[in-house]
Amino acid sequence: MIWSSDYINDKVDENVRKNFLSHLYSALNQVGFRAYKDDKELQRGCDISIELLEAIEQSRIALIVFSKNYAGSRWCLDELVKILDCRERLGQIVLPIFFHVDPSDIHKQRGSFGEAFVCHQKVPLEKVERWKTALTNTASLAGFDLQNFNGDESELIKRIIEEMWGKLHPAYLSDVDKLFGIASREEELISLLRLDFKDVRFIGIYGMLGIGKTTIAKVIRNRIFPLFEGNSLLEDVCLASKQGDGLVDLQKRLLHDILRVRDLYVSNIDDGINKIKRRLQYKRVLVILDNVDHLDQLAALAKEHNWFGAGSRIIVTSRDENLLNAHRVDAKFLVLPLSFYSASQLFCWHAFRQHDPPDYFAELSHKIVRYAGGHPLALKVLGSFLSDKTIPEWISAFEELKSAPNGEIYEGLKMGLDSLNDHQRAIFLDIAFFFVGMDEKDAIPILDGCGFHTKILLRVLTQKCLLTVSLDNKLIMHDLLQNIAREIVRRENADEPGKRSRLSFHKDVRKVLKHHEGTDKVAGLVGNFPRLGKKSFSTEALARMNKLRILHLRNAGFIGGCQHFSKELRWLCWERFPWESIPPGLNLKRLVVLKLRYSHLKQIWEQTEVLKNLKVLDLSHSHNLIRISDISGLSNIENLIFMDCINLIEVHQSIGNLGKLISLDLENCKNLVHLPTQICKLSFLENLNLYHCSKLTELPEDFGNMDSLKELNIGLTAINSLPISIGRLKNLTEFLWDNEGNSFGSPDINSLSALWNFASLISLNLSLCNLSNNSFPRDLNGLPALEKLLLRGNSFHSLPPCLLHLPKLKELDVSDCDLSRTTDPIVCLSTTLQKLDLSKNNFCSLPIDLSSLPHQSQVNISKCNKLQTVEANLHTHLNARNCTVLERVAYEGVIDLQENHIQSVRRFNCSFFAFNGCEKLVEIQGIYKLRPLARGELSKLERLFGLDYLLKKQFSLHNVAACTWMKAPIQGLSQCGSGVYSIFLPGKRVPSWFNNRNKGNRLNINVPQLSCGSFEGLAVCVVYLVNKPYSCDPTLGIRIDNITTGCFHAYFPRVIGYPQKDEVMWVSYWRAPSLVNGGNRLLVEVRTAIQPFKVKEIGVRFLCEEMIVQLSGEHLLIPRYHFRKTTLDVFYFARIVEALDWESLPLDIKQSMNSLEHLPVAVLKLLMVWLRENFLIARAKEAHADFSDLIPEWAYFLLVGAYRRLTSKRNEMWRRKNR
Repeated sequence: MIWSSDYINDKVDENVRKNFLSHLYSALNQVGFRAYKDDKELQRGCDISIELLEAIEQSRIALIVFSKNYAGSRWCLDELVKILDCRERLGQIVLPIFFHVDPSDIHKQRGSFGEAFVCHQKVPLEKVERWKTALTNTASLAGFDLQNFNGDESELIKRIIEEMWGKLHPAYLSDVDKLFGIASREEELISLLRLDFKDVRFIGIYGMLGIGKTTIAKVIRNRIFPLFEGNSLLEDVCLASKQGDGLVDLQKRLLHDILRVRDLYVSNIDDGINKIKRRLQYKRVLVILDNVDHLDQLAALAKEHNWFGAGSRIIVTSRDENLLNAHRVDAKFLVLPLSFYSASQLFCWHAFRQHDPPDYFAELSHKIVRYAGGHPLALKVLGSFLSDKTIPEWISAFEELKSAPNGEIYEGLKMGLDSLNDHQRAIFLDIAFFFVGMDEKDAIPILDGCGFHTKILLRVLTQKCLLTVSLDNKLIMHDLLQNIAREIVRRENADEPGKRSRLSFHKDVRKVLKHHEGTDKVAGLVGNFPRLGKKSFSTEALARMNKLRILHLRNAGFIGGCQHFSKELRWLCWERFPWESIPPGLNLKRLVVLKLRYSHLKQIWEQTEVLKNLKVLDLSHSHNLIRISDISGLSNIENLIFMDCINLIEVHQSIGNLGKLISLDLENCKNLVHLPTQICKLSFLENLNLYHCSKLTELPEDFGNMDSLKELNIGLTAINSLPISIGRLKNLTEFLWDNEGNSFGSPDINSLSALWNFASLISLNLSLCNLSNNSFPRDLNGLPALEKLLLRGNSFHSLPPCLLHLPKLKELDVSDCDLSRTTDPIVCLSTTLQKLDLSKNNFCSLPIDLSSLPHQSQVNISKCNKLQTVEANLHTHLNARNCTVLERVAYEGVIDLQENHIQSVRRFNCSFFAFNGCEKLVEIQGIYKLRPLARGELSKLERLFGLDYLLKKQFSLHNVAACTWMKAPIQGLSQCGSGVYSIFLPGKRVPSWFNNRNKGNRLNINVPQLSCGSFEGLAVCVVYLVNKPYSCDPTLGIRIDNITTGCFHAYFPRVIGYPQKDEVMWVSYWRAPSLVNGGNRLLVEVRTAIQPFKVKEIGVRFLCEEMIVQLSGEHLLIPRYHFRKTTLDVFYFARIVEALDWESLPLDIKQSMNSLEHLPVAVLKLLMVWLRENFLIARAKEAHADFSDLIPEWAYFLLVGAYRRLTSKRNEMWRRKNR
């Protein structure tokens, strides 16, 4: 990277020039800085030359090397004056280097620097003073003193380069396109690199083509390369390896980049490997190999860890995850599509050169951003293409995109398919057309039936980032890849769709079927038509499509015989199948999946032997189906689905002959009365669903013979007892017997005894089974694997102690169980419990000690209408809605605020409270850190213990159990996980110490250059009021965009101040050093999703550590540690500033001095108002003595200072009056 210039100023000391300065100059050039020294590039004359002045002005950084003879040079002193002038005018960064000199000698012109000025006596005094001022000012800047590095010049040079890199980081991204949504990715990848470790690490970055792999690699390189002795970025290794001398040229480039050796000879690949190992094995290097597509490339460039020195990092980007696995990289990073917001920014930047679309382009922009699906390449291409187009042209372009992708996008993404072989390409196209969104286990048998080895091919496509399997096992493909697949097929024959391999567009399918244009090229067809109408197609339209493998029809009517259907069909899905029986001429010998959902079938055909390859038969929602006849011919069937066949009354005994059947679904077959006894022969059956077979009264006696059964659902059936043999189901993992709505009586409790010894059982639902404390087992040791236990609607009165003996329990539901007995609360529930439902019970106090629950548990105690008190050390999600007599909620021992430590607040991890409908709630104790509290109208809430009676003004906090007359707005204190602290208080204007202010909700600002240290963060102050009433939850937030880097931070607090009459001042502190680099440009904006708020003013103040220390005793903002012990029980920041309208906050005139001990220190100014109202200003000094032990020392000085200001103001008024 070449910078306009980085200027080094030193002219006098020859030893410095030949040694230290020479080494520094070489190191700067090696890492990519272009450094000017005025003794080489610039001609030296009697006066400072124009060339030198231009070089200084063009430089981003000036390094000033102070040696003992520095002040003896008039040129050096003139240049120093010029440099400081550039620093003042242009924001130039100045880094002084103190080389064997004491900075204090420079500052005060002592020693050699004082002696030098004796020689300058003939120089005009005014010029000498400018020199001295420049020396003094420069010596005060943060720089580098060789003494601090124990005289180690190499370590000093290393630190100088690191500091320069840190200062210039944003500008160095100029070779990387405009960045959006990169910050979180960057940080995640940095964590994978583990830069603090001295081992050699290989990191793989993978993702689909154009997703941003190279960009993130460049960003990382730009950020961390100064930490290494050398670095190399080899772009597009795949392409470069096929040009010229291929891998040999790449080996030369790698060695040259790191060693800076020209004309390095490499005879062949083996010679290059030897040279890389020999020359780099002791160097700490950063190597980035971009777009690698073959292991041979890695073998030639970076095969082994021991090729490189300790601490080296090798980053490989590829579209193929399998390649990274084969190379055994230490960590992998998957680059995902951009979020909608970041994608919108990227698109708008290329389309409009701004972050947001103009209003009249907003809707169209959002449509195109959604079309691109967060794909950076597509967003850039489409944004650039549309940048100079009119709205009608935009509309036309978008319509064109629907039918065919942009040419540049097509060519770019199609490259990712070029490496696929014929089978991989074919299955990719099939999935893109027919199987996206389908469950993987449903798609595999169909694709297997089509001749694919599906499992391995799916793995290949996944590793090449062409396909994703979601967490719920759905096949997912990026929309753009689907469009590319459709375009590939369209280009097979652009004019005649009947000659393409796959058809899915409605107009193409309709044309082919209507005009009989199909050919033997068609392998798959999807026809989605409106509901059945008068018009139908002829089956002859299918006659020429004799290689059709996949046929998916919906609402399609056909006239004619079935002999025209392809004999190659593997998947036939025909929703609303129009015939009452399968026509005899339909040849389905190779069919694997037959789905006739919502069909008009009345019975299955008898000649099932023609379906010997069928694995899945789905006749769900076929309401006319009455009986299932002999199906013994379905010898390979694995999955039978008759769900919601509400008129089905009989299942044939032949079902017992289906030896490969794995799943049988009879859910909601309401007229099914008996199961065939032969069903017990299904030794491979794993899943049996009988839910809501409301007339089914019993299970066969030999039911336990199905020893492979894992999931059994007999909920909402008429079954009242279980066969004795059920105890033999040793593989059962899930059992549901929910009897809600059962009109045939409760289950036989004795028949449940077998359930308590299912060692493999994971989920058990016995809701509404008439269980009680007497009938429930004394222990559940026979269920060691149980994770989910649902006992809703039983009659326990008290919690069974046996619940203590479920070591893996994650979810327990004992809602509506008439729990009422008050006993000692259970303490030792499973430490794995994540969800506990105690709702709709009759206890007055909780039967479980909530403090024993693990963090982040969810607890539901809603509608417990006798519950009066909740006391717990709570770290959970709590739902207490509609506890109508609940009066007190206390979180004892959660927060220790004796010294107001913010760490105490951070220990409180509760994330959700809901108290809607708790009309008698009068006290909530100990709540300091809140996220979303449900909105409720708690008109009787009298006090929030530990929050102080700060104000008697009409002011409430939305989402904080909002009270009609909230008395403690300090409750608004909150912190989000990203290190933002905020508080809401009454206030009419932004305080004066916010030195960047603007009316309205936006503020553009440049981050100033800091002479010493770096910024720790910034403070943002917003003054707003309610613009109009609101009917739903408002959202208020702050977004800070770093225009320079493309990064952004956003904060939307879940607790917000809602003024009932006047303005609210919202002050937030952002601890975000990465956001506030000197020279960056920021846009600070207040945003709200719903618009009840009107923002009057916004202010920003940048903060470094020095400022924080200076302001800690002066301003409301920074949470700090106060080590003086105090009995104040509120969490305070520092002091509330002049912005508050204290004049409108009178205190009760009868309030005694003793009551002030409970006021937070943040309202001491209120004390002054009280004192003034009662003519006690003259006694302010004595007043502090009454409670001096209660307040920190700085607060005492605040009190005295306020007294002095008020006294001065009173004296001034007295003087004016007596003039």
